[in-house]
Amino acid sequence: MAIRDLFRRRRARIPADPADLAHLRTWCKTRVGVEGYLEPETLVSVPGLCLVAFDGEWTRRPVGDVATARKITGQLGIPLYDASVSGYPDRMRAYSEVRIARERKERARRLREQVRGADEQ
Repeated sequence: MAIRDLFRRRRARIPADPADLAHLRTWCKTRVGVEGYLEPETLVSVPGLCLVAFDGEWTRRPVGDVATARKITGQLGIPLYDASVSGYPDRMRAYSEVRIARERKERARRLREQVRGADEQ
């Protein structure tokens, strides 16, 4: 192993899963105002693509490398941003907070119904 091998750019070791790419395409076609956010590669994960709709709904999938992310966003006609530079939009957090609040209310409602059903028996 030469010293140059330590500094050479590595190619993507894990190619993008076709099922993940199909999910991203389908998700994008069923939402409005979608933007793409490229997540950087880390020591334990390959680059990922996070798609965010206008209302804050989002999905995330690994894409294998940056070129694949650029290719898929180009095919879909959506803008691509670097998440490590621009960050994620605030609407993503707001959407998640609303979804979590709804799930908590639904769980509390189901629990109340169970308790009432147990009291009636």
